[in-house]
Amino acid sequence: MFDKDTLEKNDLLRKKREDRCEKLYKGRETNATTASGIPVKPVFMPNDINNIDIDEIGIPGEYPYIRGIYPLHYQFQPWMNQFTLGYGLPEQTRERMKQLRDEGMSGYFNAEAYNIVHDLVSKTGCDPDDPMARGLVGQGGVSVCTMNDIDQLFNGINLENAHIVQNIGSATMAGLAMLIVYAQDKGFTIEKMSGNSMNWLYKAPFVDYAMFPPEGAFKLMIEFIKYCIKHMPKWNILNLCGYFIEEAGGNAVQEAAFIMATSIAVTEECIKAGLKPDEFLPRFGFQFAQGNDFFEEIAKIRALRGMWAKINKERFECKNPRALQLRMHTHTSGCSLTAQQPMVNVIRAAIHTLGAVLAGTNSIHTSSYDEALALPTQEAANLALRTQQVIKHETNIPNVSDPLAGSYYVEWLTKKIDEEAFKLIRKIEEIGYIKCWTSGWFKEELTKSAYNWRESIDNGDRIVVGLNKYLKNEEKEEVPLFKVDSKIEEIAVERVREYRIKRNQTKVENAIYNLKDVAHKINIKWPHGGDLMPAMIEAARAGATLGEMHGVLKEEFGWGYTY
Repeated sequence: MFDKDTLEKNDLLRKKREDRCEKLYKGRETNATTASGIPVKPVFMPNDINNIDIDEIGIPGEYPYIRGIYPLHYQFQPWMNQFTLGYGLPEQTRERMKQLRDEGMSGYFNAEAYNIVHDLVSKTGCDPDDPMARGLVGQGGVSVCTMNDIDQLFNGINLENAHIVQNIGSATMAGLAMLIVYAQDKGFTIEKMSGNSMNWLYKAPFVDYAMFPPEGAFKLMIEFIKYCIKHMPKWNILNLCGYFIEEAGGNAVQEAAFIMATSIAVTEECIKAGLKPDEFLPRFGFQFAQGNDFFEEIAKIRALRGMWAKINKERFECKNPRALQLRMHTHTSGCSLTAQQPMVNVIRAAIHTLGAVLAGTNSIHTSSYDEALALPTQEAANLALRTQQVIKHETNIPNVSDPLAGSYYVEWLTKKIDEEAFKLIRKIEEIGYIKCWTSGWFKEELTKSAYNWRESIDNGDRIVVGLNKYLKNEEKEEVPLFKVDSKIEEIAVERVREYRIKRNQTKVENAIYNLKDVAHKINIKWPHGGDLMPAMIEAARAGATLGEMHGVLKEEFGWGYTY
């Protein structure tokens, strides 16, 4: 990258610095590493990145997209304020949606954007009156299981102009089927709707989460992708989420490698089903964590953009530039928030948000200071939104794309993460992705990483302010906590039972019978057994609940915690 004269000057300056350090520090070394364990020097200089060709870094908007996917980014298209939100009953979540919108939360070009998190009951495809749902209804997300719930959540919102994210875990197909029926009944054209279904059926190998076994999970993910490619060209069809990998204890290199290995596995299965990468890959999105190691997390994002472009161009021979451009949502780290001295989390979340902006993400959720203790209060959520707004309007950081490009350290670290992540991907492919899933290898690797992280805190090698250093002697710091009304479960149960009584039971039974038949044919003849989503949509139109529709898939494709 540098000419001979520059490198000669570099060597002279480096020698001068080494001599000076020897006089001052008598041979002592720093032995510093990143959070992923990558050794780093105290100073980086031109010779550290001389092996990186300028073409490997590129310019914003051009392959390999390390510096961003747009020639100009925040200057014309600021990131989305895409806060995850949801709790209790649909009308309660709708009120939080309105409050945040009134405070300035917006999507691209000031459009409405809502990232709706469903409760664990909905995410596992159950209805509120399921015995498994006891104590979980409306906790950690909104309870949605009927068309009435969908109406309460979205009534009055123009679904052709708003960006809707359905964070509904394994119940992706049932959730979108209900939204499609609602939208069509309201006169909206689904081809014009934009949004995102997480389609997280690959989540099981990384976290403890009830899920379909691998074979069934891939069939269902691809059935969903197949439908959306044909009927909903503006809808994002898979969210490749590294966030919960890092939240489960993984480091930045593991997050990058595991999620890219997942993207490869899904892409290969889509190709086997007859889909073309240039058609479906542009509709894949990503979600990443932004944690405490400021520069490593920025370098990780830059490396990931390059990895995605390289994999899809070289391995899958994509010609469509949009298939090479990694679009991402950043969720600031939840696992680095502390219950102790919770107001300090305001600082942590601000630093994480700043890192996400410097890395050039497309969308950000800034964690609220009270999330280590409970769901955010309205006051805490507003402050998190203000964090983004201050960075956007008061710092001038968005004036320049990829402002850290050219930093000796950032460029070296970006390259290093790329190299280490690809080494790990090759190891995963040697073992086999499905075997890494079913053998528990993924979870074992994350457990080791999490243990090392916890041990480093316990022995004091890793300082966490307010947890193992700078402790307060006074009583525990109290902050207002958000509480979900205990009566919510009772109301939700009563509503779903009343819903079943009022519907046309014959129509529901016929639709469920047809759904079972279609699901079975697809399972035994896949990928030539038919189309599953139309049968899901008709079941939703007939009045089937989310639990009834998803229950058919569990019965046909398997379900459990052992996969």
